[in-house]
This record gives sequence, C-alpha cells and structure tokens, in this order.
Amino acid sequence: MAKKNKNDYFKLTEEQLVYCVQASDLLVEILNNYNFDLITEYKEKMHAIENAADEIHHDIRTRLSAEFITPIDQEDILRLVQIVDDITDAIDEVVMDLYMYNIKTLPASVPAVAAVVNRCIKALHTASTELKNFKKPAQLRTYLIETNTIESEADTLYVEAIRSLFADETDVKTLIAAKAIHESLENCCDLCEHASDVIEQIIIKNT
Repeated sequence: MAKKNKNDYFKLTEEQLVYCVQASDLLVEILNNYNFDLITEYKEKMHAIENAADEIHHDIRTRLSAEFITPIDQEDILRLVQIVDDITDAIDEVVMDLYMYNIKTLPASVPAVAAVVNRCIKALHTASTELKNFKKPAQLRTYLIETNTIESEADTLYVEAIRSLFADETDVKTLIAAKAIHESLENCCDLCEHASDVIEQIIIKNT
C-alpha cells in the first residue's frame, strides 16, 4: 500500500498543478499592484516557484522510468505532466517579458486577462483532483468543460486587447512589449486547454 501511495501519479499531478496555482496567484498579485522598481524581486519570486515545479516534474519522470505498471499509459502521464510544467514556465515567461521589455507601465488590459488566466488554471487544478475517477468521469468532465469555457473567455479578451492596442497605441516599442505580454498570457490558457484535451483523451481510452 505504501508503494502505491508513493507512486500515485494522479496525486502527483495534482501536486504539480498546485505550483501552477501558486505561480498564477503571484502573477495576479504582481500585475494588480505593479511596481517596476520591484521587477527583480518579482522575477526571483516567480523563478523560485518555477524551480520547485521543475523539481516535482523531474521527480514524476524519474518515478515513471522505474515503473512497470501504471494506472494509465505512461505516455499519457508524461504528456500531461509535461504540459503542466509548461504552464508554470509560461507564467514565469510573463514576468520575464516585463523584465526583458523593461515595462514601467502595464497595458490597462493586462490585469483583467491575468485574472482569467488565474481562473483557468484553478479550474484545471480542480479537474486534477478528480483525475483518479477517470473511469467514472461525469464530474471530471464538468471541470474540463469549465476549463475550456474559461479558455474561450480568455481568447475573446486577447483578441479585443490586441485590437485595442493596434488601434490606440502609436509607440512601436510599447506596442511590441504589450503584444508580447498578452501573447504569453494567452499561451497560459492555451496550455490549460491542451492539458484538458489530454485528460479527455485519457477518459476516452480507458472507459
């Protein structure tokens, strides 16, 4: 029984997604109270979460390499945990954009988009708590639908934000930087949708 708990890949994936939630919560905090003078501190705090997420990702991969029997295909577990790791990396990328593009003033639309990203990631995390019930997936599918619905909301916000930028912004440097931030935020939600798709494929393959 101890060995089963040790290599509970559903629980490990859920724990991995906790770091996505932590990173997303930090991102919302940074963007809602943005202070360019603290950009280095922001970057270090986010990178610490990203490093911790990398560690659990590597741990899962190491466990899988020594495992003969898994509750679902190893390939599916690997795909899912890789995408989850990519989500944390994508959140980290938003802060790196702020740093690299030397952004002193946030585009007005950014905090609202980040809030939707945060909701999308939390919906995916909730779905992960039901992953163990993939053979009776009614509740799990409800959470996946919620994740995809929020991702669609993020798509709409992204389109309108980019349209407004190109309609109203005349400074080329500001435009390039703002577009990069919005693209990084959009990528976070796209990855949540990809993870949701992988979970749906797991359900289909195993029921």
